[in-house]
Parts: sequence; C-alpha cells; structure tokens
Amino acid sequence: MSNASRGLKDLPSCPDIRQLPQISPTVTKAPVVDLEWLQDNTDQHVLAITKKMGQDAGGVWYSSDGAKTWEEKTVLLNSTLQAGESLFVNAVFSSKSDPKNVVLLGNGLTYWTSNDFGATYTARQTPTKWKGMSIKSYKQHPHNEAWLLVLVKRPACRTMDHMQQECPFDLVLTRDLFSGNPNWTNLTANANSQVAGFVDFDWGSNLCPGSSAECSADMRVREETILATIYQHPGDYDQPWDPDVHFVMSNNWFSSFDTQVKCGNMFEIIGRTVYLAVANSCPVDPSGRARKDKPQYPQGITLYTSLDGGNTFTQACLPVALKQEGYELLQTHDGSGAIIIVDFLINNGYMDIPASSVYTAGPHHALFSLSLTDVYHADFGFGTDFARVEGLPGVYIANQMLPSDDSGAEGDYGYDLSDSTSMPLVETRITFNGGGAWQRIPAPSAFRHAFCDRCDGRECYLHLHGMSSWDSVALSVPAVYSNPSAPGIIMASGNTAAKGDGLDSNDGLCTWLSTDGGVSWVDVAVGAYIYEYADWGGLIVMATHPGTNDKPAEEVKFSWDYGRCWQSVPLSEALMVDNIRIEPDGQRPRVVVHGRRCRKGMSDKCFYGADDKRSGVAEGLMYLVDIQELLGAKPLPACLEADREQWYLPNASSPVPQARCVLGKQMYVQRRKPSSTCLNGAEYKRPQAVNQTCGCTVDADLECDYGWLRTTNECRALPRDRMPTCPVVDSGTYTVSSTGKRLVHGDVCTGVDGVIPDTDGKGGSTGGSPTPAPSPSGGGGKKKGHSGLFKFLMFLLVVCVLAAAFMGWWRILATDAQRDTCTELAWGMLNMAVDVLHVAHEKLRALWARVRGGHDSYTTAPQEQDLGYFQPLGDGGPSSDDRNSLFTLK
Repeated sequence: MSNASRGLKDLPSCPDIRQLPQISPTVTKAPVVDLEWLQDNTDQHVLAITKKMGQDAGGVWYSSDGAKTWEEKTVLLNSTLQAGESLFVNAVFSSKSDPKNVVLLGNGLTYWTSNDFGATYTARQTPTKWKGMSIKSYKQHPHNEAWLLVLVKRPACRTMDHMQQECPFDLVLTRDLFSGNPNWTNLTANANSQVAGFVDFDWGSNLCPGSSAECSADMRVREETILATIYQHPGDYDQPWDPDVHFVMSNNWFSSFDTQVKCGNMFEIIGRTVYLAVANSCPVDPSGRARKDKPQYPQGITLYTSLDGGNTFTQACLPVALKQEGYELLQTHDGSGAIIIVDFLINNGYMDIPASSVYTAGPHHALFSLSLTDVYHADFGFGTDFARVEGLPGVYIANQMLPSDDSGAEGDYGYDLSDSTSMPLVETRITFNGGGAWQRIPAPSAFRHAFCDRCDGRECYLHLHGMSSWDSVALSVPAVYSNPSAPGIIMASGNTAAKGDGLDSNDGLCTWLSTDGGVSWVDVAVGAYIYEYADWGGLIVMATHPGTNDKPAEEVKFSWDYGRCWQSVPLSEALMVDNIRIEPDGQRPRVVVHGRRCRKGMSDKCFYGADDKRSGVAEGLMYLVDIQELLGAKPLPACLEADREQWYLPNASSPVPQARCVLGKQMYVQRRKPSSTCLNGAEYKRPQAVNQTCGCTVDADLECDYGWLRTTNECRALPRDRMPTCPVVDSGTYTVSSTGKRLVHGDVCTGVDGVIPDTDGKGGSTGGSPTPAPSPSGGGGKKKGHSGLFKFLMFLLVVCVLAAAFMGWWRILATDAQRDTCTELAWGMLNMAVDVLHVAHEKLRALWARVRGGHDSYTTAPQEQDLGYFQPLGDGGPSSDDRNSLFTLK
C-alpha cells in the first residue's frame, strides 16, 4: 500500500470519558513475583508471593477480599524457619473440593499447611530433609487432588559430587496433601534397590483427562499408574542422553515396575500421546530388538510416540537428518497434537545466530513436516518467538529471520542466512491454517499516532515482539498476548516498517491491538504497555511498561469498547510495572497491577530515594483496579442477550463480510457488541462455539506432506537421498500423497478428494489418480535426470580421456617451446589454485562446524545441550502439575 493512501485516523469520538478517582497502593517490602487465587468460586482469597531482588528471600501477603486489602504473613512464616533458612515460597496448592485447605512449599526444609485459606499456618518439615530449592518438578494427580508427586534432589548430593556425575533425584509421593499433616513416601526407597534415581515422571492418568476409565483397555492405565524414567545403579546417569536410563511403568508405587523402553530418557504427555526421547547410543530399539544399523548421531536422541499409554512406540519422523538433541513441544489448540520446535545455530562466518525450526504434525501423530524455519530468539532471551493465539484454533504468530538484503518471497518457509554478512532482519508472520502457510501482517491503512507510522511511503508491514523478548534478562518488552477468555483479542508491542526493514525494539515502538484475530491491527499507544483482559474480554486494561525507556506508569487505562476509547485511572504513586494479573478465568471486572517503586526524578509521582535503605532494595507496589467500584454512582449495567453478537474471524479477501474457514470450519463465538456499554459479569457462561463445515481448498486446508517443502506457496519434494529413514512411511502404514499435500492437523473440511486425489489427506490411500511423482532430486513434474553419482562418474571418465590425450601429445607431438609455455602456464595456475584452496579450506572449516552433525542442506545442526528435562517455558522455578501448552526437552 502506498504512503499516499496512508495517514492519521480521525480520533474516535468518546463522549463518555469519566473523571475517575485516584487509587492508592499496597506497599510490600519486596516486589511481587506471583499472585495465586485460591480455588474458591468467589475469587476472594488471594496470596501474593514476594521476592527480594537478587536474593533467595521474600514474603507472603494474604487478601480475603479479592485483593482489595492485604495482610502480611511474612513475619509469621519467618518465625517457623530453622536456623539458616530463608523464606521464599516455591509453590502454592489449594484444594478444589475444600478451598480453605492450602499448602505452601518453601525454599528449605520447612513447608506450611493451612485450613483457613492461608490466614494462619502450621509449619511442617520435609521427610528425608529434602529442600524446596532442590525440587525439579512436581505434578498433582489430574483426578485426585490430594495426590502429589515431587521430583527432588537427594540431600546427600553435594556440589563436588555433581561435578563427577548427575546428582540423584528421588520421587516422593503424598496421597493426603490437604490433611493438615501429609504423609510422604520415597518411591526410590519403595523400589527395594531396583531404582538408583529418577530422571523424569508423570501420572499415567494425564492420558485420560476425565477419568482413568476413559483410557482404552490397551493403555493399561489406572489411577495409581506412574510413568517414569529411571536408572538402576548409582553413577549410571553420567552423560547427556544416557543409555542406562530407561522408561518404566508402575501401578503399585514402585514396589515393582515394568521396563517399557530401554534407553528412554525424557518424555512428555500431550493429549493421549506419549512423546519419548530415546538415546541413540542404545544397543536395542524400543521393541527390544538389537539395532542393526549404527545411528548417524550416537550422542543424540530420536523421538518416539505412543498412543497406547507407553506400551508400544512409533518412531517420529522429521524430514531432515537433524542431530536431535533438544525440542520444545507446543500443544495444538485441540490438545491432541504437538508442534515440535527444534533449536539450532546459524554460523555466517562471523557469529553464531540462535534460531529454531518449527515442524507440524499432520493427521498422523508421528509424521512432522517443516512449517517454518529461522524462527527468531531475542538476545539474552529464553524460548522462541512462536505463539499460539488462544481461543482461535489454527492461528499462530511467529517471528522469522531473513537476510537484510533479501526481500523474501511471500510463502517461503525460510531463507539462507549462512552467507549473510550482517545481522538478519526479523519479520513477523501469521498463519490462519495451523502452519500450512504463513504471511506477513500488513500495516494499518491509517494510524492513530503519527509516531507509529514508520512506512516511509513504501510497502509496509507490522512486526511484533515475541516471547523471547518478554523472557529476556537484558531488555524485557511485552510480547504477543491472547487469552481463551477473550477470543479474537490480541495485543503486542512492536513497530511498523517498510519492506526491507523489520522488528526494532527502539524505533517506532508502539502498543498494538487486534480485535479480529490478527487480521487487522490498530496502534492504541505510543511506547510499550503491559496489558490484560477482564470480564470475558469485554474490558481491556493496560499500563505503561518500563520497556526500552525505563518509564514509570502514572496511570492505568481501560477500555469497555474494544480499544476505541480509553478511561484513565490516576495512581497516587507511580511504579515500574512488572505485570497486570487477573484471576485465572478472566471473568471479573478487576485486575491487580504490581511492580516496583520508582526513584525520585523519574516522575513527580516517584518517591523512592537513591539513599533509601528500606528492605535493601526497591519496595513493591500493588494496585487493585476494580472497574465497578471506580465508576461509583454510574456503574456499568449487566449485559442482556441483545448486547451480544456472534463474532467470527473475518475473511479479509471476501468483498462482503464473511467468516473465514479455518481448519475446515467457520467458527462463530459469542462476544459482547462493541457498542454495548455493559458487563458480562462473573456469572456469565459463554456458550459453545457454533461451527459450520467448509469444503476443502488447497490454500485453507492443506500443508506440505512429510518429505515435501513449501517454497513460494508450492510444495516440492526434498531430495530422497537426504531423507532419514521413516518406518511409518517405509512400511506402508502411511501413504504420502504424490501431490505433496495433506490435511492440516485438526482440519475437518469436506471433499478432500477434490484437492488430494490419491489419499484421504490423512495417509490412507484412496486409489485415485495421482499426479506425477517428483524426481528423487526434488524436482517437480515428469522431469527425469541422472543421479549425482552417475554424473560424477561420467565427469571422471571425461577427465581421464582428456588426460590420456594430453600425455600422448606431450610425449610425441609437442615441441620444446610448447612444453616450456605449458610449464609456465601450469606454475601460474598452480599458484592461483593454492590461493583458492586456502580460501576454500577456511570456508569448508566454517561449513564443517555447522554441518558436522549431519548432511542437511536446509538447516544447521542443533547446538549441544546439557542434561535437562521438560519444563514450562518462562518458569524459572520447578514445573507445576498444570497441563502447560509449551514444554522444553533439552
């Protein structure tokens, strides 16, 4: 779009802007790092966990009125600690069936129980003297809330021991967590010397969301079933991806167990599937048979999947021979599939650039196709810039790198960064079909703020910060954010840029809002803001975030018309905002804004002095923003049925308003109308979405099948000699269509045979008329050619014939003058060749460093990883029992 058609929007008319009262904070001795709403239906009981900056010490605050007022419990809990212990709460457990029962796990030997919502506490001591800081992860049973498993480092392990071998971890169990005095069982001890240490674990019942009775008979899963990876002899676990670590199952608290897969090191349960990482150095395959072939990467891993509770496994197939040393697994929206994110390094001869490739699983759980590569990681950031848009199945947003001198064709899966001599551009991509195709986000046609228009009269796009910018130890910037309670609403910080420029954290940074699922965007503020959604998405709240300019917030803004107009709530004291939080369901019209006091001089409302020694660090501030209370005598009325509408993701290419077909269906979701000034309220329950099935189309419902690669909106075959072995395909269990296309995971469109004639789009052959299969070299159509080996042999034959002819001429026909001339030319060419070989040698060394793990021409080898485990992204502490959407296996 040309600049001539761009400009400033007329600011919306907002006649109902109100003068709202100033609100005052609760001052805590240290900044808040977490807020926990206890599981009562009123959302009145809240715990605030604080932590002193740079210290393993903090406090606890309790509210019984929905975060309106707070009572500090730090002194009470500190009085129960043993000598040398410091107070920091690692985890909070609240009973759903009886919410007044609460358990806090501390950082040391002490933990606490409460039977009055956390108003008072009884101190307990951990069994076997394990410490809270040594907890690696914990998982509550999905059906029995009083059952808790904790993986914790054995107290006897010391730092010097860890330098020689991995510290052993015990798995401890309680089945009466909320009794007031839980009993704990060490399952390592229960195993009667058959287990030396645990590596990974989960409840088998997580394969059955409702109850264990839902699991099919072949899963053999009971309520007591525990899946784990263990090693049987002390010192066995002494290397990454160890062949002495095995995947096991127990139904009797490890009094006995069955070894399911030898050398199975780490695993994760997603939906009804077990994803297991098996060490390549294993002498046997998962079925127990001796390996016939030596693995290409003996120090790496191979991913296997199981649909029967871990009893049998199928090798997962990625279409490139990766070293496979670590994964992130992202659940698909329906919870039944996984997207694999593989990290790797790009070396351009000057530096190593971290990046990721994204592989999607289609209809078959074990077959993955490349969806997007060169996905961006921010400097000093954790995780990958790949986000699932909550509440909208099939919609994802990612940041992709490309060479700064490459315009990049729309639809390309990735670019070659290895030859780029400058830092790559970072551009934002969005997909509306589960990763089958990606596209740039067009910049708005007009802007509310001139500062946010960086299009410079050229073709222009919007670029948004991702999760690695938010979880950065260097410079934290709010990222793409969505919530299932607010379908279709997305916010992010970012900037517009003309084609050839990309994401820039400093130039033109604004805050952006989309209310139509990412189709169109509006700039709602200059600079970085932090945001949250309340009242089922009917209220949007935001406040200035320190972002790139270290700016404090003097007010909180909220909108009840989807960002068209904004009300301002003045704060009595400014703060450096860390986050805005709401109770888990996002139902109520109130949020908590928390952060740190700001120093004098940053704002007239900053009161923290440079010489202030209170608590030794900046104190924390918490504000409750209760919309109804702020509106006083003119509160918002309750919404009526006429105030709601059936919202849908719009089809931007349609000349008339129409719902977009995503994953084979048009989805209609009830939302409050933008013109209705009312509240849904905590009692509101959003009805199930209404879906209308669509006919299958190539653009909306298909992605490239296993072994095929998208290039400029087409699928082309990868070279067969570069493809790793895939048993599912080789055995005929799955048929890859000769069209190179399959249905996207979760797609339910009708008329598959109209777009894929030879399969059902799910790997089943239909016997239809196939299109011509591509050649082994990856070309399309009926083009035929000789193999690379044949061409090389022919080249050698020609060279030999020419060499024989030259020797005959030299020895029989050449004169002395001709021999002298040839000799001079040969020496000159030899010197030039030496120089060329020297340069080539240096280039080959750099190339070898990138591909020494394999022969993939599309991506470099993933970087080396230490011993690791699955953990939720962005959680520096132990992982919880929640079914998180993103897991890390490294």
